[in-house]
Amino acid sequence: MKNETWLKDADLLDSSHYPVQAVFNMISDSRFTNIIGYISEGIGFGEEYGACTFPEDLDEYDIANGEGFDGVEFGLHSGEEIILDYQTLYIYLNKACENYIEKHPEANTQIQEYLEKYKKKYNISK
Repeated sequence: MKNETWLKDADLLDSSHYPVQAVFNMISDSRFTNIIGYISEGIGFGEEYGACTFPEDLDEYDIANGEGFDGVEFGLHSGEEIILDYQTLYIYLNKACENYIEKHPEANTQIQEYLEKYKKKYNISK
């Protein structure tokens, strides 16, 4: 199934955030809404060549070996990774959702509920 372009180059706040763009753009059209639901609950996901990881996704072994972090990590199989704070992730999440809703206006209500849930969970004011 063809992957979509949910985040464009112009959407990046900084070029070092490329892993965020790459991972979001790996999400298939059919999985997008479910994945936004996971993110809204602080649950990460993996795609073909990358992953999004929340601290809660780590197990005790990872934490004991210094793998913990504050924020949300996006990593590619190439080794490129970035950790974003929850506010910055919301900016990308919101933009990707806007692009998805353009193509799927029928999903607007569900997507908006997920965005509100994320904002509440991570105390995002905007």
